[in-house]
Amino acid sequence: CEVLKLNLENEGYDVDTALCAEDALMLDIKQYSLILLDIMMGEISGIKMAKMLKADVTTANIPIIFCTARDTEDDMIMGLNLGADDYIMKPYTIRNVIARVKSVLRRTASHKVGNVSAEKPNRLVVEGLCLDLEFKRCTVDGEEVKLARKEFELLAYLIQHRGKIC
Repeated sequence: CEVLKLNLENEGYDVDTALCAEDALMLDIKQYSLILLDIMMGEISGIKMAKMLKADVTTANIPIIFCTARDTEDDMIMGLNLGADDYIMKPYTIRNVIARVKSVLRRTASHKVGNVSAEKPNRLVVEGLCLDLEFKRCTVDGEEVKLARKEFELLAYLIQHRGKIC
């Protein structure tokens, strides 16, 4: 865990670790871009945790990579069917893990821009703010906010270009 953390940090990633699912679930998981998960953990297995994450709308879109000693084809298929984005069997090299992390983040980057999530192609979500591009509706923490058409378009543009100088 610490070796992975060190090497991922050397690649420029911000990394938190938890040695069991119970500790991981105490973190603000919805803020993470990716989760590396072992199958064999404490009371809550990695499989159970993945199911919990995928069942929760706030964490369902976070990519998961299983890094595990469970090395049968059935284990891998089960992990991928749970919604994992990749499955790495131990023993693995750090270079392999880093390459797969980059690959998954690259694939999922089209759905996220910074903290902006495109849950659906016609929806932009930034924390509690949600813009429905199809119906031109804006909500903040579930409450609808009335915006003029130009205000809505400007807000959508700014969200889509967040962090960029336009």
